[in-house]
Amino acid sequence: MLALALVVTATLLVPATPASAAGRPVTVCFIVGNIGGRPIFDCFTILLPDFTPKPIGPVGCLSCPPVIDLWDRIDPQERFEYLDQLGRGLSLLGESAQAVDPGKAKHLREAATENFWSSAKLLDGSEVKLGQVGWADLKNEKFYGDPDPEPSLVASGENLAGGLGLMQKALGDPHPEPNIEAAMARFDEAYRDFGALFAG
Repeated sequence: MLALALVVTATLLVPATPASAAGRPVTVCFIVGNIGGRPIFDCFTILLPDFTPKPIGPVGCLSCPPVIDLWDRIDPQERFEYLDQLGRGLSLLGESAQAVDPGKAKHLREAATENFWSSAKLLDGSEVKLGQVGWADLKNEKFYGDPDPEPSLVASGENLAGGLGLMQKALGDPHPEPNIEAAMARFDEAYRDFGALFAG
C-alpha cells in the first residue's frame, strides 16, 4: 500500500551522467554482517557538491571510506536488503541534489523516496538506531572503529536511523505524507552531514 503516488520508471534508477549532474562522487559504506570475524560491507556512491579532496580516514588508511553500522533486530539477509535500498536512496538523493535539470531532480528525488520507503518496509517493524561509525579498509576487509568519531559522521548515521523510523511510522498511516516529508528532511540532513564530512 504505497501511498506516495509516484511514477518511477527504470530509467530513473541509472547513475547520473555528466550531462545530467554535477558534483563529486564519494563512497559510503554500511556493515551488513561478518563472516569469520571479517566485516561484510555494502558500499554506495553518492554525489556531493564539488569540493577539494582531502584524506579523511584514520592513519594507515587515509583513503578508507566512512562506515555506518546501524543496529537492528533482523536477520542478515533482510539486513542486506534494507541497507541496499537505503544506500540506493542516498545515491539517488545525491543525484537529485546535483542534477542540473529541475525536472530530472524532481524525478530522482521521487525515486529516492521510493527506495527509502522500501527500506523501511523491509525492516518489518524492527527498530533501527546508530550502532557505531568508523572506516572501511576494503582491501584488507577490516573495520576501523573511530574512538573519537567525526561529529558529522555520527550525525549522518543518526539522521539515517531517524529517517527510517519516520518512514516506518508512515507505512500504516492513512495519511502518511507528513511523516514522509519529515523522513525526507532527515535524509536531507544526512546528505548534508556527508558533505560536511568530506569537504571538512
